[in-house]
Amino acid sequence: MRLTFVVRQCLLVLVCTLTLSAEIRADESGVTPLSESDYITFISPSPMDNWFWGKTAQFAGQVAEDLGIRLEVLAGNNERFTMLDLGQKALQREHPPRALIVGYFFTITEKLLDLSRQKKIPIFLVNTRVSARDQKWLGEPRSERYPNWLGHMYPDDVAAGYVVAQELLQRARQVWPNKKKYELLAVNGALDSMAARDREDGLNQFLSEHSEQLELKHLLHTNWLWDGVVERVPTMLERYPSLQLVWSASDLMAMATRSVAKNAPLLYAGIDWSDAGLQAVREHQLEISLGGHFTEVGWITILLFDYFNGVDFAPLLGLTIKSPMSLASSDNVDRVMQKVSPDYWTTVDFSRYSRSLHPEQDRYHFFEYFLSD
Repeated sequence: MRLTFVVRQCLLVLVCTLTLSAEIRADESGVTPLSESDYITFISPSPMDNWFWGKTAQFAGQVAEDLGIRLEVLAGNNERFTMLDLGQKALQREHPPRALIVGYFFTITEKLLDLSRQKKIPIFLVNTRVSARDQKWLGEPRSERYPNWLGHMYPDDVAAGYVVAQELLQRARQVWPNKKKYELLAVNGALDSMAARDREDGLNQFLSEHSEQLELKHLLHTNWLWDGVVERVPTMLERYPSLQLVWSASDLMAMATRSVAKNAPLLYAGIDWSDAGLQAVREHQLEISLGGHFTEVGWITILLFDYFNGVDFAPLLGLTIKSPMSLASSDNVDRVMQKVSPDYWTTVDFSRYSRSLHPEQDRYHFFEYFLSD
């Protein structure tokens, strides 16, 4: 049975006396546990009908429910200034959230960091990394400038781009074992996206290590949308008729490419674990998809819960946390599809990943959620 809020808080009183001295405790840091009236706010950049952010919010809501705390979700409209307005209004409430979870947007997030510092409300950044250029003036979490910026979690997109190329080459060897070199088309998102840049860096790293086996014929930058791909890819297929592989920075772009190359003997792979992408893996239309990063807000909710209850995540995870993506292939896609299902989440007690509730755990193991039963 899941513990009630009152029972959890009683347990936490005991837990705080048992945690290691290296960890920050409530009585030492001035941080107090969450009360029944407290809540955490997550600002989604997109409406809840967006498949990724809707699933992100739903998963985080289930985690919060299991922890016995309140998570408020404010949904934006894909406009960064809406994000600013939502964040400012939340922070200026008479009863503001105990913490704010929000993505990084140029100039916008800096204003929210400034306001949250004034209000002494912790903020945790999610999903998007800060560019090297912006990092110079923004600084790092818990710096003198932004001591209330508790941490930053975003997916390891460089590794994701690398793994997609790696898996494609491995499958190409199985399909065409006598071929010495394979030709690849890369379909990436717009370069104003840090995810696109990082995924491309991972691709280029793999290409440099396997130049004798893999040749990049063209790197196509698109707007991440289906129409943008289908308008431009046919020209690429006509120009490079001997292609074998299509590396894509998203499931959607991989499937869009496949839709205009139905008769071409190509292998496709993508990133994101969209429902359609996972179904395409199941039906052998995509070789693999990488994903699982929609869980980040849920994991951050656990880290904030522990932080407010006297167990700081920083000694174990650091302040900037790269979340790994997991691989879905024909071998495990049915299990992955089960684990990304909201119906399945209700059967899991996510409080088991909290170190303040489980001080016997010497590390955070929630990144293994998709690897274990």
